[in-house]
Amino acid sequence: MPARAKNEEIKMSQEAVERLLGRLLTDDLFRKRAEKSIENLCQESGYDLNAGELSVLSRDDIIRLGMVSHQLDRNIKRL
Repeated sequence: MPARAKNEEIKMSQEAVERLLGRLLTDDLFRKRAEKSIENLCQESGYDLNAGELSVLSRDDIIRLGMVSHQLDRNIKRL
């Protein structure tokens, strides 16, 4: 694979991870659904993460994100 294509793949993957983490922090309903099956939710919601990226997001991590989320100002959260 050419170096440029590999760098673009890594960048796109990193962007998807960042978008997913942001949504997990700001969208309570989305996060609750992720606790049940992050893999299915990502697929249904169009987050293009590979198996390795998904495997590092445990249910415990999602619960911890919920704890952080409760500290955020309501104005930046989806209600």
